[in-house]
Amino acid sequence: MLFPRGSGAASGSDDGNPEFLSWPSSRPTRLADAVFLAKLVRRHRPDCLIANFAAVNWMCVVGWLAKVPFRIAWYHTMSEASTLLNNSSFVLRLQRLRKRWVYRCASVIVPVSEAAQADLCRCYHVNPKKCRVALNSMSDPLKGGPILDASEREDFIICAAQLGFGKGQDVLIRALPALKRTLKTVRVRFLGGGERLPELKRLATDLGVEGCCDFQGHVSRQQVLHDVSRACLSVLPTRAEAASYVLIESLAFGTPIVASKVGGIPEIVRDGVDGYLVPPDDPETLAGTLVKLLGNPALRERLGQNSRQRFLECYELSKVVIDQANWLETLSIN
Repeated sequence: MLFPRGSGAASGSDDGNPEFLSWPSSRPTRLADAVFLAKLVRRHRPDCLIANFAAVNWMCVVGWLAKVPFRIAWYHTMSEASTLLNNSSFVLRLQRLRKRWVYRCASVIVPVSEAAQADLCRCYHVNPKKCRVALNSMSDPLKGGPILDASEREDFIICAAQLGFGKGQDVLIRALPALKRTLKTVRVRFLGGGERLPELKRLATDLGVEGCCDFQGHVSRQQVLHDVSRACLSVLPTRAEAASYVLIESLAFGTPIVASKVGGIPEIVRDGVDGYLVPPDDPETLAGTLVKLLGNPALRERLGQNSRQRFLECYELSKVVIDQANWLETLSIN
C-alpha cells in the first residue's frame, strides 16, 4: 500500500503483509513517483493495481505499460470542481485531454456515486460499461450504540470541509445575517484549512457575523467526528460534490444535514427524510431552511433517527466491503 511521503502511515504487520510504503513525493505526480512505481511493479509483478486521488495517473499509465491485468481507478472528484478551481479554459482542456488518456489506460473506473459516473462518461468520454459505482463508507463510530437526542446536542452548526470556493463556506456566511436576526445565539464551527481562510474571515467581519463564526482550521479526523457527533446540524453548502465523507459521518451520528442539491449529494441525503437539500449559491434559501430546523427540535430528532438508519443500511463499512470484495472476485474469475 502506497501513501504520500510524510503521511505517517504505519509500517504494516510484523510479517510485512500488508506492507506500507511511501511515495517519493508528498503528492505522487512527479516522474520520480512513476519510476518508483515501475520498479515495484517489475519486482512484484502484481495482478492488480488500485489507485485513488493523485495516484491515479501514474498507477494507470505505469500499470498499462507494464501490462498489469487489472488497473482500477477510483473517481472521487466531479469535473465541476476542477472548473471552479481553474480560470484558464486552455489549461482545463489540456488537463481533461490528459485525464481522458489516463482513463483509457484503466481497465475499470470506480465512481463513488451515480452522478460521478454520469460526469465521468460525459466529461472524459468513458464507456459506462467500464464503470462500476462503489459507495463511500466508514466503520460504525457508535458500534451500534445510540445517537444523541436533539436535546442533548450542543448549540452549534458544523461545516467541515477544506476552505475552498467549491465548498461554498461563503454561502453559509452570507446566510448568517438573516439567521442571526431570528436566532441570536447561532454559531457555526468551520473545520478545515485552506488558502481562503483570510478571505472568509473578512467576509464574516464585513457582514457583522464574525462573532458567529468559529474557524478551527485543519483538525484531526477524531476532532471532526467528535464535533459532528455533538452538533445540532451539519451543513455543506458546496458547489460541486461527488460523494462527501462528512455527510456519511453525519448520517452515522444521526446529525441532521442541510446540503446543496448538487452532484451525488441527493444520492446520500433524502430531502425531507435525512435532512434538507437547498440550491447552491442561495444564501436566502439556506438561511430559511436553517431557521426552520433550528427552531424545531422534534423535526431534528426525526431527521436524526432517519439519518442513522440510512447509514446502517447503506454506508456501514462491513456491508460495503463485502460487496466490493465479491465484485473484485468476479474480476479475477473473468
